[in-house]
Amino acid sequence: MVNLKATVRVRTKNGLYPVYIRFTKGNQVSYVKTSWVVNDKGLDQKKNITDPFVFHQVSILMDSYYKQLNQIETSKWTTSEIVKYLTEFNNDLSFSDYTRKHIDKLIRSGHERTSRNYKWALNHMERFAETDNIMFSRLTSSFLNRWIESLSETNRCKEQYPVCMREVYKAAIKEYNDEELGIVRLKNPWSNVTIPRSDVPEKRAITASMLRKFFNVVPDRSRFTNPLMEVGQDVALISFCMCGLNAVDIFNAKKDQYVNGIFHYERQKTRMSRSDRGYFEIRVPEFLKPTFDKYLSRKASSPWLFNFHERLSTSDSFSANVNIGIKQIWAKVDTNYKASLYAFRHSWATIAQNECGATMNEVDFGLNHSINKMAKVYVKVDYTPAWILNEKVIDFIFFTDKESKFVEKEDITFERISKYNNIRAEAYVMGKKVCAIEDTGFTNVDQIMDKLITLLPKKIKKTRVQFKITNVDKNLTQMYQRVVS
Repeated sequence: MVNLKATVRVRTKNGLYPVYIRFTKGNQVSYVKTSWVVNDKGLDQKKNITDPFVFHQVSILMDSYYKQLNQIETSKWTTSEIVKYLTEFNNDLSFSDYTRKHIDKLIRSGHERTSRNYKWALNHMERFAETDNIMFSRLTSSFLNRWIESLSETNRCKEQYPVCMREVYKAAIKEYNDEELGIVRLKNPWSNVTIPRSDVPEKRAITASMLRKFFNVVPDRSRFTNPLMEVGQDVALISFCMCGLNAVDIFNAKKDQYVNGIFHYERQKTRMSRSDRGYFEIRVPEFLKPTFDKYLSRKASSPWLFNFHERLSTSDSFSANVNIGIKQIWAKVDTNYKASLYAFRHSWATIAQNECGATMNEVDFGLNHSINKMAKVYVKVDYTPAWILNEKVIDFIFFTDKESKFVEKEDITFERISKYNNIRAEAYVMGKKVCAIEDTGFTNVDQIMDKLITLLPKKIKKTRVQFKITNVDKNLTQMYQRVVS
């Protein structure tokens, strides 16, 4: 039990005594300075406070401290921890400042591209709030729903921005709240917020006939070296003929990554989150080499494989210029058709699976997705199956006139879970709900069920447990069952 008492300590040069609240617990003593002061007339001979106004105000403050301490268990706390809790608990925190620190952490950990989404999300929220310093207290469910409504006309931002801000808020809850000690400085407003799904991009995969028309266009003559139209078409060809290689991996490629006709790279998007750092090897097809060699850097002093760095400073500006060139090519094919560089990656995958008979695992392997994590720990990976599949895709597009068989459909597969998706899951035994969770951070259904099993009451053994799992962000629900031993 901690005891509080109003007291003074030393007299200042102006003859006044600042008033403190003394916290005593056993032999531990801590002080909190108040905003009040007294003079000699406000003290008795033992330095006890007699000033009626000051005594009344300090009593009100101490009473509020007692009420606050009675709501939590503090028997194991030191006086310093108690003082810190009381003085900081009611202080509003800056969400803007916390988000900027979160962004800095992402950059330091190598997730610079991801950090930009968080930065853009915060900038949009601050513009909506008409302030550059949003406080946590401002982030109510009502405010968040209004902000998300303001994003309704966007295609991807209406999902991407709220998900980013929710992740920041989740990190803040972990930092500032302590469930074991009963400290809840931040309440979660996101439980009453529905994040809409991004619009499904149109024509994500380009049909075979449209690909042939695109690559058959002869760019307009220009007085410039490597004009945008030519660069856009050539980079699209490089990406498509190298298993859908991403723009950032093309732009950031260095000379030592290209050895004996084989391009070695770590995928920028996933190299910080995968144990193999997203490493892959792709042989440059003979069909592509003239285009590939055209952009090789000739400067001995340059570490970069391609000469794009001589004109552009970042991968973002590179992507923007490439997409402008691609848009100019499409204008010659079909003025109503739109597809960016990333669509060529989707097209490679679709053609590999639908037209070349590749399995989904083979497509994932060629795209350098994370598969067979444990096998990669023990096996020396052979990349030639991806090279063979890549040659089949090239052969289908450039050496046949067959049309694509696929029909574009919206992907509503429940099992496709992102770690940023908000998941609500419940476990049932004989129709009775026994535990539930709502959280982010899961990437598959098994992880969710494993988490729920750890929360089952100890008495539940050797029985069948039913699970109802809802992907809140996608508004999809699926049921599962497991036998718990």
